[in-house]
Amino acid sequence: STDTHYAAHFDYKTSFENVTVDDGRDVTLDGCRASSYGYPDIVITDIDGSLDPDGSASSGALVSDQPYMTGMFGDNCKSTGGCMAYCAGVCLGMVTFFTERFGTENYKMRVTDVASGLSVDIPGNARTYNERWNTYAYDGQRTFSASLPAGTYTAEFVDESDNPVWPEYAAEQWAQAADCDGGVSVGDVTLIKPPLDTATECADMIRNGDSANRADVTPWLHTKWYGDTVNVLKPGEGKDGGNAIAMDRVHHWTGIAQNLNSICVDAGEGQFYEFNAWLKMTDADGNPSTVIDPNREWWRNQSPILTMNEGRYRDATTKEYLYTAEHRDLAAIVRPYDNNGWGRVHGIFKMMPESPRLWVELERAPDHVKFLLDSASLTPMSCNREKLVRNGNLETGDSLFWDTWGGDVVLDVVPGPNGGSALKSSSRGWYDRTQSQVLNIDCVNAGDRIAFSAKIKSDASCLIYSWDSNARCNDIILHTNKNNVREYHRVGHITADTPDEDGWHHVHGIHVHNENGVNANLAKMYFAEANPIWDVYTADVKAYVLEKNCQALVENPNMEEKDLYWSYTDRDRSKVKVITGVGGSGHALRVYDRDHSWRGLRQVLDPRCFVATEEFTINARFRLTDESLAGVTCDPTYEVNSLDGAQCPSVVIYGRKCASGDVYQQFWNGLDLPWDPEAWNYYEASFAVTDELAACESVEVWIHQINRSWNIEVDDVQIYAI
Repeated sequence: STDTHYAAHFDYKTSFENVTVDDGRDVTLDGCRASSYGYPDIVITDIDGSLDPDGSASSGALVSDQPYMTGMFGDNCKSTGGCMAYCAGVCLGMVTFFTERFGTENYKMRVTDVASGLSVDIPGNARTYNERWNTYAYDGQRTFSASLPAGTYTAEFVDESDNPVWPEYAAEQWAQAADCDGGVSVGDVTLIKPPLDTATECADMIRNGDSANRADVTPWLHTKWYGDTVNVLKPGEGKDGGNAIAMDRVHHWTGIAQNLNSICVDAGEGQFYEFNAWLKMTDADGNPSTVIDPNREWWRNQSPILTMNEGRYRDATTKEYLYTAEHRDLAAIVRPYDNNGWGRVHGIFKMMPESPRLWVELERAPDHVKFLLDSASLTPMSCNREKLVRNGNLETGDSLFWDTWGGDVVLDVVPGPNGGSALKSSSRGWYDRTQSQVLNIDCVNAGDRIAFSAKIKSDASCLIYSWDSNARCNDIILHTNKNNVREYHRVGHITADTPDEDGWHHVHGIHVHNENGVNANLAKMYFAEANPIWDVYTADVKAYVLEKNCQALVENPNMEEKDLYWSYTDRDRSKVKVITGVGGSGHALRVYDRDHSWRGLRQVLDPRCFVATEEFTINARFRLTDESLAGVTCDPTYEVNSLDGAQCPSVVIYGRKCASGDVYQQFWNGLDLPWDPEAWNYYEASFAVTDELAACESVEVWIHQINRSWNIEVDDVQIYAI
């Protein structure tokens, strides 16, 4: 009946053999009735020719008597009555393209035989049952079906004026091979896509997303398989007074959805996109919903998320079966969330690889929560080498771009340093569960250095120089996942035990980007390791590329930015403090509580600057003090590394991940000057890059190898190209 047909086209593999039809109307099969029920493209394979009214064919096919079904076969087809035709000697394969329903009513699919030049225009068909079904994301599609003999073909979509058009997407699906020899098969039909100015046409991939210009709900879909009420236009109820779209929901897995243009998807594959939408959520009676909790993980179904639904083939070689794979939690509610107002659903993600069909869906709010949608967009997001972290100081006043690293973590915007704002994570439950952010680092190349920094607080008693899992302070972790190669890099930590006056510590570091991070599927930073019972506060979070500068290799050489970019050599074997610099002004660094001569300072340099035979000069200023901070005297002529020796400061260039093992090059002071225990002493040395050092993936400058009972005080360190 008309109530039960499914896809608005005949997709049943059907074969007859040794059949005799006895019908007083001389009708082999009543295709007229089938067409009235929505099946205008019937194909029945006649294995032995028994369906041929003339009895002359040895095989053939009984098809709907339409030009788009018989036009390729010339005189081989003859009408049999009942809106059917018999085509002798043909074996047909069937390919169907599923497309967007809306805006494609007058489209046709033009299929051309490459060899003969013959073509047919195939109309699209869509089930027309009721409004809920027409807009149902899974089945409310338009189909264009071609049944063809063996050969090579092209297919393209045209409008009523023969202009090339595109129906948003065209998901190719093949019927099982017919029970005959021949028939078109996978790979024989080339789909021609019209040219599209993706820079303008794909600037926003959401259609009818702006309430100010919204006159209807097309092309929004839904995933509600029950009831009659679907997406409804609500004039004047938008966020800024425009026209919103209401969706009546009962179950948490249902939501409002929209297809994406597959040409835009293909052009944007692997690129970052930013999703935005505003939702107002109410209960069944229209009152503000009080059951929304954006601090619960998505699978608890307590808050709306964005899901990307991707069409996939179970077997790409046959393309007989398409199923839907769901990529969830790509966007979520921004905090703070007000039950009485509009909530912003926001997130960034990489566009999926080429797919037969992609469609977005807002879902997973609790049962019986109704949606009012406004101002939705999906736009390309560029990578900014100078600002890899977005909304780092919460300039938007909310958690835009921020989320959590797993768990039911509570995020709040609270007062921060210097009258600004901070992001607080609480109820963490585990060491790595804190605030986090997905980063677009696609403009960062292998070998580039990324600088990370933030102001951070947790418990006042957290230990900077400890690995104790229940006592240590937070670090910055960068996670990357590229083709399922997962890496975790500790890219920042607190170096100096010299917090700001208001108690904020500075966490920072330099990370050398590697090949496994280049164009990663996911890059996400978070603040890990602190005791799970502590709250974690962050502010002024930054990540940016340190551009290559081989003329001056050291960042923050005179410590004007305190300990920024500098690190201890060992976390739990020494300490670092910011002190007054050369001349009684500015800043310098002191390394103290050293349990070994090995302990000191280090900084990650740009390994690309170390080219064989290139020459550099190192300059620095040093002081040495004892535990009472009195100056001590070293021996400039004593050039031996000793735990308790009298050696004066040297500088080490330390190469790691080198072709022939680590490279450790120590340079003693080249200036013939006596050591003054009460002054800042000059240091200078020069060196040429060796082949071994040039073959290192990581190069650092180290200042250590001093008597373990002495403090090392450092300022004005720089390495210049000669």
